[in-house]
Amino acid sequence: MSAEEMLKEIKRILKDETPLAGAISKVELEGPFIALYCKDFNAFVEDGNLVKDLARRLRKRIILRPDPELLTDPKVAEEEIRKVVPPEAEISRITFNEELGEVIIEAAKPGMVVGKEGIFFREILGRTHWAPRVVRTPPLRSAFVESLRQSLLTNLSDRRNILKKVGRRIYREKLGKQDWTRLTFLGGAREVGRSAIMLQTPESRVLLDCGVNVASDERAYPHLEIPEASLSQVDAVVLSHAHLDHSGFVMTLYKYGYEGPVYCTPPTRDLVLLLAADYLKVSEEQGKTPPFGREEMKAFMKHCITLDYENV
Repeated sequence: MSAEEMLKEIKRILKDETPLAGAISKVELEGPFIALYCKDFNAFVEDGNLVKDLARRLRKRIILRPDPELLTDPKVAEEEIRKVVPPEAEISRITFNEELGEVIIEAAKPGMVVGKEGIFFREILGRTHWAPRVVRTPPLRSAFVESLRQSLLTNLSDRRNILKKVGRRIYREKLGKQDWTRLTFLGGAREVGRSAIMLQTPESRVLLDCGVNVASDERAYPHLEIPEASLSQVDAVVLSHAHLDHSGFVMTLYKYGYEGPVYCTPPTRDLVLLLAADYLKVSEEQGKTPPFGREEMKAFMKHCITLDYENV
């Protein structure tokens, strides 16, 4: 089934088999997610399990996006959010992402923003029509993290196009019925550092980690010159964690033509960027030429798709 056929089938299911026939204005692929653009949130507000049930029915990850015409003025929306969420949640910041119709609520106690069984979450959605995303207030403010979060709110149009492209690649039509798997170690075998494993199947190529060996100049980088590592054929990179021996070369991929996603958890993304910035600084101080620059860091941010732990 092609991506277009899958979207058509999802629309049919929404129309014929759910109470959402008139509530959804658009269905799109956004990376690994199916994005439902809603013009009526009442069904979701009334039934807290509707999204979960729909995700199980479709066997896909579902995210809700508001139809742009529904969005409440940000100032009014912020007032409503503060009315709904108990003061004990200690909201420190509310940021509106108009491109995605998302409101990012930063609070010391995120659970109190969501509420029991998501009651506050749904009430915010119903009152403001902005899709809430809750993050924890950092115990210590970091200028780097602040700049990172601000960067993630820029170039949103580019990021949306990237997510659409990734989604269509994920859900492309299968080539055949062959069943085999190949693992190729591009580094990290019998050594500490430059961990990189290429996982191949008849349908895809996924790179598991892409690190550097900081202790060696001769054996510093993974063997990306071999045929199996052709970057134009790599579908995705998955990072297990942020240590440089597992992530230190991932940004260089964008320097040499990689245009796909990198999957990791949100903390891993932040730490990867922090370590990359430090790696650049140390390399410059030592008179070495680093394998990537700030442009590649920006490309990484645009293409990085974060998922919660155990979902990657």
